[in-house]
Amino acid sequence: MRIEAARRFAQDWDGVGYEKGDTQKFWTLLLRDVLHYDRMESVYFEKRTADGGYIDVWIKDAGVMIEQKSFGVDLDKPELRQGEMKTPLKQVIDYAESFPITEQPKYVVTCNFGLFRVYDRTQYGRNDLPGNQFEFSLKELGKHPEYLDFIINEQNVRLQKEKDISIKAGDQIGKLYDKLRLGYIDPDSTDSMHALNVLCVRLVFCLFCEDAGLFGEKDAFLKYLQKIAPEDIRSKLKHLFKILDTPNEQRDPYDVKAKVFPYVDGGLFREEVEVPNFTQEMKDYLLNEVSAPIDWSGISPTIFGGIFEGTLNPDRRRAGGMHYTSPENIHRVIDPLFLDDLKKELNDIRTNETLSMRSRTKRMKEYLAKLSQLQFLDPACGSGNFLTETYLSLRKLEDTVLSDLHRGQISMAVDDESISDEDHVKLEQFHGIEINDFAVSVAETALWISRLRANSNTAVIIDMTANDFPLKDKADIVHGNALRLDWNDVLSASNCTYIIGNPPFVGSSLRSSEQTEDMKEIAFKGLSNWGKVDYCGAWYYMAQKYMEQNPAIQCAFVSTNSICQGEQVKPMWKWLFDHHVEIKFAWKTFVWDSEAADLAHVHCVIIGFRLSSASSASGVKLLYDPARQDSRCVGNINGYLSPAPNVFISNRARAVDRYHREIVQGSKAVDGGNLLLQGGEKDDFVGRNPSIEKYIRPYLGADEFLNNKKRWVIWLKDADISDVKQSREMLERLRAVATVREKSPTEEFRRFADRPMLFVQDRHSETTQLLFPQVSSSSRVYMPVGYVGPEYVISNAAYSIPDASLYDFGIVSSLMHNAWLRVICGRLKSDYRYSPVVYNSFAYPDPDDTHRTKIEDCANEVLKARLLYPDCSLADMYKPENGILYPELMEAHRVLDASVEAAYGVNFHGDEEKIVAFMFNKYAEKTSLS
Repeated sequence: MRIEAARRFAQDWDGVGYEKGDTQKFWTLLLRDVLHYDRMESVYFEKRTADGGYIDVWIKDAGVMIEQKSFGVDLDKPELRQGEMKTPLKQVIDYAESFPITEQPKYVVTCNFGLFRVYDRTQYGRNDLPGNQFEFSLKELGKHPEYLDFIINEQNVRLQKEKDISIKAGDQIGKLYDKLRLGYIDPDSTDSMHALNVLCVRLVFCLFCEDAGLFGEKDAFLKYLQKIAPEDIRSKLKHLFKILDTPNEQRDPYDVKAKVFPYVDGGLFREEVEVPNFTQEMKDYLLNEVSAPIDWSGISPTIFGGIFEGTLNPDRRRAGGMHYTSPENIHRVIDPLFLDDLKKELNDIRTNETLSMRSRTKRMKEYLAKLSQLQFLDPACGSGNFLTETYLSLRKLEDTVLSDLHRGQISMAVDDESISDEDHVKLEQFHGIEINDFAVSVAETALWISRLRANSNTAVIIDMTANDFPLKDKADIVHGNALRLDWNDVLSASNCTYIIGNPPFVGSSLRSSEQTEDMKEIAFKGLSNWGKVDYCGAWYYMAQKYMEQNPAIQCAFVSTNSICQGEQVKPMWKWLFDHHVEIKFAWKTFVWDSEAADLAHVHCVIIGFRLSSASSASGVKLLYDPARQDSRCVGNINGYLSPAPNVFISNRARAVDRYHREIVQGSKAVDGGNLLLQGGEKDDFVGRNPSIEKYIRPYLGADEFLNNKKRWVIWLKDADISDVKQSREMLERLRAVATVREKSPTEEFRRFADRPMLFVQDRHSETTQLLFPQVSSSSRVYMPVGYVGPEYVISNAAYSIPDASLYDFGIVSSLMHNAWLRVICGRLKSDYRYSPVVYNSFAYPDPDDTHRTKIEDCANEVLKARLLYPDCSLADMYKPENGILYPELMEAHRVLDASVEAAYGVNFHGDEEKIVAFMFNKYAEKTSLS
């Protein structure tokens, strides 16, 4: 526990600490072991400043700068520093203010190993900081490690600020887009939309470069346009774009205004596209709302690329809303795939006290060379956010190494002979495929902005002789259909290291005909039974075929969670496992963060995989479970993302053993609502049609069963025709039923058009039935099931077992069955979709009379506990947060769970992973015998 780690840390450092010898060890242990800070590569020690001072500790990503003194040193005592007497607080403030405004820390800390003082620079002016500190001792920290939680609080890191700026910038550029669009003669033409998209990309790039200080003078772009009449802006922008694509030696030497703008190259300004006429309103909006108030140098290319493409892509604009892939979610992919290992490797080099300085330097240079040789492919790259975040992450690792290598030096050129240009992370290591041409240009631009931002961060650590411009280093983003391209034409498999990305979120029922054709003729050619696989599944098959050419490649995709649920699992994963794919790590179902209405409720999984023949393959796999808020090492991860054997559940018509009674779906009306009566509608209907009253029965589907809702059905099976004839309204309803069925596209339903008094599927039983709701909330530990009498008609929104015993109720109400349900069932969003596949594949125990009786007794106690709350719905009783309100029910379930486990001869104490692994083995046992 963290509190125990803090206590030990406080004990170990009590009364000791020397500034020059212990600072790095002290803060490394505190950050890593107590606070569990996971961005140690952003922590710099003894960083030299331009005025010759040294920052003791700079936690860059957290926005924290620390001035460390030896134990016992008075934190209020001034010392001679850089020619003047300064307190520790004055020292660290001066260091902070020597940085560009975007790099300055939010917090400064002074510390003498025994005492900590924390200052929030955003709350007070510089002269107000003394006296406004949060002060605590090392001993107090041992009891309250949360005193330093501002370091790990995501709201305080630069990512939050970048997110806020990026969203604001995306919103403004979207509004500018709408205004510029009106300036085109034919704004909806293909040429005009393309020109407008290119114009917006160029404007964003210029705004970023201006605020990042990459043009020749401050506010160069703003000044260039400020004094130009609106009617002349069109021609001046076209001229500027030409200048930015012209080498300095080829420019008109008399064009003095052009001198402040560099030769950009890279192709960004090469294409000649139309620029619309500007009005005064358009000019004012560009300069006063888009340019001036936003610090474009503070945008995150990872976040903004997605927002920008989502804002300006016509298809996504129609869907509504901005969206982006959050850096946090990207790191769920790239961290376990490779970044965690790279960070650990670097940390081991930095903290290995047995290494000599020469050996450490050698290892660090080898590490730099390794980073520079990694090759990444995103075969569905969109706006490039996975590639940009990966690039920035590698540059941070590189900066850490450069900082350590050049510690104590105020200047070190990047082209130092000991570190060649080839040993630096480059954009050319990043490759992508994208079907939307506009997204391609956004991705390229986002990666260039990433490079420029990374260069500015590196320049804070060492002076760089390499210029930002021209843009010679370029990522390789290819416009094309990833399912029809040979990925080797983008990046040879022999050179590829990692495949990353999030292929399109398109369910099997929502694919276009072109997408289905892609899957049939390319990805799944020659294979069968793939028809119900989601579109993203094709990328897994393509990746496997690509990885076969180089088994060292590892891959991780974000995907719709349905590829690991229900009937998709077997066609999706059996072929992959048969062809040596193994899952290295996985995130179980979670909601994909989004700012867009069209993606707000996508439930995803993340799957990292490799070939089992790879030298990197091992027996240890990592499984992340957001519901449990934990991760664990397991021996195997199967296609259901369960730590169990690679077993596939078939869509069985019969159960796996002889103990099951048959489960059936409820009755299906196909009546257009004409045979149904809602709530109070029944009494009004009976008042008008008394001859029909005896044929009205309560009607139960999942919603009515779980929430005590009242619905009724007119059940005319075996009805007396004379009763029906007495009701004109009933005859009209039956004619309406016939019409609905006649117009149905389903032949089976059309055949029942001449029998409107009957349901098209009659599964009713004149006995007591055990009802299973077809859809149930995934938040419940137990899916509620229950008995209903023969007077009820069960709809096709539920399943039932006629004549089910108390023993049946006990088994299917137990955690053993519910744990199996969670893994095997399909989902509606995140809700459980129950089906016969779940029930028929669930292996009953082989009970003796003692166990059977015990389970029946416990099942009866569950039913009795429900009766204690006659006015409460099952939905309410089974909400996890309401467990304290219904203690008798929860206790009855716990006792039932234990009795069912005992019948199987196990004692897992409710550990669902153990339960599921056991049940997979039971399923394999039963099916091998059948």
